[in-house]
Amino acid sequence: MDVRPMFMTKICYALTDLSEPGYGNTKVIPGSHKNNTLAGRPEKEGDPIIEPEGAVEVLLNPGDAFIFDRRLWHSRSMNKSERIRKLMFIGYTYRWIRPLDEAVADQSSEWFKGLSPLHQQLLGYGPDHASFWGIKQSGWIDDEIPLRAELKSRGLLDRTIPFLR
Repeated sequence: MDVRPMFMTKICYALTDLSEPGYGNTKVIPGSHKNNTLAGRPEKEGDPIIEPEGAVEVLLNPGDAFIFDRRLWHSRSMNKSERIRKLMFIGYTYRWIRPLDEAVADQSSEWFKGLSPLHQQLLGYGPDHASFWGIKQSGWIDDEIPLRAELKSRGLLDRTIPFLR
């Protein structure tokens, strides 16, 4: 099975002391970015949440940061203290990926509807939440995303070259 391409890098800054486990630290599974699935992930509402094998809490002093591939399985851990966990996450992705911020353009306006699908995508339109990340609901790359389709038609995407995936 092909590994999903990297579309986003995140930086996590610790604003509070998370130098010991149990403070709601970010938890990761090292190497999980190389898999397309996570064993034990709930399939539907009400399924039990199972602690994934290999999950570790990231320990950070105030002011520390860690950089990670967004595909890396990550979650908060349980905060078993009275301390309020404060972290700041900053993400970087390709500009052709649908933005996470609120769309400024009125997507119901006649002006917006008159734009090409490519221009609509660059202004935040997408058919569903998964398209925010350049994938289909199934988790596979969506080659029908307007900009990806355009780049592919011009021969500018090559899955053998990581930065052109």
